[in-house]
Amino acid sequence: MTKNLITFIFACFICATSLAQNTDTLNTPSGIKYIFTRKGNGPVLKPGWLAVWHYDLTLPGGKKVDSSRERDQPFAAQYPSDHIIKGVTEALSLMHIGDRGIFIIPPGLGYGNKGAGPNIPPGATLVFDMELLDNKEKSLEMVLDSVLFEKPVTDSSKLRFKEMMDTYTRLKKQKFNNLFVSENDLNSLGYTLIKKFPKEALELFKLNVQQYPKSWNAYDSLGEGYLT
Repeated sequence: MTKNLITFIFACFICATSLAQNTDTLNTPSGIKYIFTRKGNGPVLKPGWLAVWHYDLTLPGGKKVDSSRERDQPFAAQYPSDHIIKGVTEALSLMHIGDRGIFIIPPGLGYGNKGAGPNIPPGATLVFDMELLDNKEKSLEMVLDSVLFEKPVTDSSKLRFKEMMDTYTRLKKQKFNNLFVSENDLNSLGYTLIKKFPKEALELFKLNVQQYPKSWNAYDSLGEGYLT
């Protein structure tokens, strides 16, 4: 375990303990305790747009569970959304772009009595260090997906792969304008196609490796594409 990691875990433990005990800590009616460690000067989130943020997730004892910062890949999701836990949605509603804060989220607004995976036990309180980075109208994946199939989508929908690739090339030349772009965009589309259209999926995985040559996940997906 590196010195930096030990320092981070210790800091999270101290911060979570202090927040829980500090009578001056901000509280929401739902039970979230929070404090801003940096205030930004950006706007609040636009409903229906993508929120883009970095986070470190730890348990109150200091165990790190997940970190977008360690992956060097911000997380993005439509705001508000049923695909993220209620506590994070509420935390985002309290933030302006540029804000960073610590949010202690009770189990009822997290993963409840079921927990999540091997690292988040049932009934766990969650400690999020969140930094709201941006607000994008759409993601690259959303735009490309809208071009990929004839609408409405049915089992017999014609694949419009060339049109989608032309759209990608055009958007890239425009530096993707106001789109959120990540290595997951082409990867997700590849997995959408891999069963029925393995050749096209492989082309997307190859393109993703070209765009993100340092990503182990991109190479892992490419390998899966070759094996299909």
